[in-house]
Amino acid sequence: MMTMTIAVSADVAARAKDERDLSVLRLACRGEKYPDIGRVFGKGGTFAQVLVGRIRDADLRESGEAAGTVIAAYPMKRAHHG
Repeated sequence: MMTMTIAVSADVAARAKDERDLSVLRLACRGEKYPDIGRVFGKGGTFAQVLVGRIRDADLRESGEAAGTVIAAYPMKRAHHG
């Protein structure tokens, strides 16, 4: 039973991280500035930009779609302040 509890806990933690990552991506796609997004999640100024880049790169590797199509769906880089 202990193994099952650990596996379920890991699944819950992974799900929570995935939900956080999707929230970051949604905010970025809405046009929020990356440093502002980072602050919402108690992280540093580059947290959201790095995370969105990692999500985009995974999407490019795994989606099978043309790179231009994938990239067009992601927010452009925005100023770090302003």
